[in-house]
Amino acid sequence: MCIVSAVLDYGRMNIPTQQWDSSSWGQFQEILKRLEKLDEKLDQPDCHDPDKAKWMKEVEDRLEKLEAPDQGQS
Repeated sequence: MCIVSAVLDYGRMNIPTQQWDSSSWGQFQEILKRLEKLDEKLDQPDCHDPDKAKWMKEVEDRLEKLEAPDQGQS
């Protein structure tokens, strides 16, 4: 298993979607980028998982909704 996969598993299973904010999500993304480079150096296979990608999309969608300006205010 690649390191990215293990870290994504941990995040998905242990950190509720509601707990993420933009800052922590950005830091998490930076960690994943660094771990991808490490996986490359260690010849670990790219281990894309649709379930993990779905979880990441759910977090990103939630953050987008939280940060979107309120359409109803003038």
